[in-house]
Amino acid sequence: MKLKITAFWLVILAALFIFLQEYSRFHFFFIEQSQLFQFTGDYICGKLAMPGGFALTLSEFLVQFFRYPYAGAGITAALLLLTGMGMRGIVRRIVPDTDFFLLYLIPVILLMFLHFDFNYLAFGTIAFNLMLLAFYLCLRISDNKWRMIVEIVATTLLYGLAGAVACLFALSVLIYEFLNKTPKFYWSSLSVLLGLLCGVCSVYFALLGEYRFAFLPDAYYHTALEPKTVIYYSWISFPLILILAFLLRKRKKAAGKKIWIAGGVLQLALLCVLCWWGIPEYGDKKSAKVKELDYYARTEQWDKILDANKGTLTNYLNMCYLNLALAQKGELADRMFSFDQRGPQGLMVGWNKTEQISSLLSDIAFAMGNSAMAQEMAFEGYVTVIGAGNPRNLQRLVQTNLIYGTYPIAEKYISILEKTYAYHDWAKRHRGFLYNDKAIEADPVLGPKRKALPKESNLSGINGLEHDLLIRAEQDPENQLPIQFTGAIYLLSKDMKAFQRLIEKYYGTPVLPSLPVSFQEAVILLAEKDVDYWKRFNVSGNVIRKFAGYRNLVVQNRNNPQLPQLIKKSFGD
Repeated sequence: MKLKITAFWLVILAALFIFLQEYSRFHFFFIEQSQLFQFTGDYICGKLAMPGGFALTLSEFLVQFFRYPYAGAGITAALLLLTGMGMRGIVRRIVPDTDFFLLYLIPVILLMFLHFDFNYLAFGTIAFNLMLLAFYLCLRISDNKWRMIVEIVATTLLYGLAGAVACLFALSVLIYEFLNKTPKFYWSSLSVLLGLLCGVCSVYFALLGEYRFAFLPDAYYHTALEPKTVIYYSWISFPLILILAFLLRKRKKAAGKKIWIAGGVLQLALLCVLCWWGIPEYGDKKSAKVKELDYYARTEQWDKILDANKGTLTNYLNMCYLNLALAQKGELADRMFSFDQRGPQGLMVGWNKTEQISSLLSDIAFAMGNSAMAQEMAFEGYVTVIGAGNPRNLQRLVQTNLIYGTYPIAEKYISILEKTYAYHDWAKRHRGFLYNDKAIEADPVLGPKRKALPKESNLSGINGLEHDLLIRAEQDPENQLPIQFTGAIYLLSKDMKAFQRLIEKYYGTPVLPSLPVSFQEAVILLAEKDVDYWKRFNVSGNVIRKFAGYRNLVVQNRNNPQLPQLIKKSFGD
């Protein structure tokens, strides 16, 4: 029997791991960037002092390992497995001979839906598991009097360790004692009153900001956002399962083999239906591509970004990652029209004050050499994060402060990263740049950015992005990205007059010694019949021959309704 049970849970664990790894592989990398665990006594004690501090600390400790392949899926699958095993232990204490594995797995699936949401904290699942453990241990006490005493004490202890889930525990023990027909069961209502008192005191003494964080699963979600209703489903399911377990205990006889098989098939069908409905509903598949591109950008896998963005593109975020990859490879102005482009928003989306967009804009600004904007967006991303910090933005704040020579601030951020497991080595390497101008100027990343800093202090962006880019282009002509970004903005905006002024002013100077391919093609658009104008900008023979082929195709198929398809096939770039 034990072998069958072990095999059952191993199958569940394997199924959860395989599914989560395939379905949410990049989601876990994304989650890791939202929480920054620090190995210091002050940090840990500060967390432990909060209601639910133990569960929160444990969750942040585990999430830091999500940056490694398979770790996120493995850890999450293990947490969900513990939920299922805890549910089985509780149900079997009530009705020992039940075969309803559906009762064990419904909370597992409902919690799995929550893990698809990057605003949900693993803190919530760990807290739920601690509640199950406390409930199971109480049920093992056969003496009614002592069991209710332990339940009352456990409510307070659980509130301190796991937070608001203690209120679910208190309500559930009251339901259990009532259905169990325990003499003087009403004493269990003290657990509910104690849970309410803990919540009220937590808000009154400002340990928690709102009552919904004191009593509801909202405590395990991004505090600035309203969670979806799915966050309540696992909490609702637990007392309902207790009630159903007591109903099953009233059965007179065990089911026959045929009924047992039919019941198993029906339960599997119900679980499949639940997954069939819930995974598309809560799976957040729309953001999967962005999370994948975000991971590639963070790990500087630029070619993978290009491979992932072939074909039709409709999402400006995807285009931003694409153009960032082209810029980092030095191919933006040569190859950007080899991919689907939909306007200047594909170079830089509008800021919406979220962590994700702030981080992306910081990356783009840093690539362009706009250290001021990169620093501003990194700071905005850092302060809007769901957890205690964002390592990616913290690294950017280190870099930008080193570039500006504000060493005390850079040192403060380095000290934070040095207290982490995953970013300690990076921080240690960058500590060598502190108060060392020569080392910074010699560094291939920091040196060019410092060289491109404006000689005169000015407000970043006050005269437009293009103005800032041209200042940096003139300041450091060796870096072609600012001038290429500026030209790309004009072309994608179809502002040909501004583009013409740009090339006529800078072509042949150190800022723009030669024109990239897309710029040469734009020259022909500016003066289709003026060959001398082409020669002025040294338009290549290959570009001229390509235009001739394009023109012939248009002239010969002027009345052909398939002309757009023919153009796209032969001259899609």
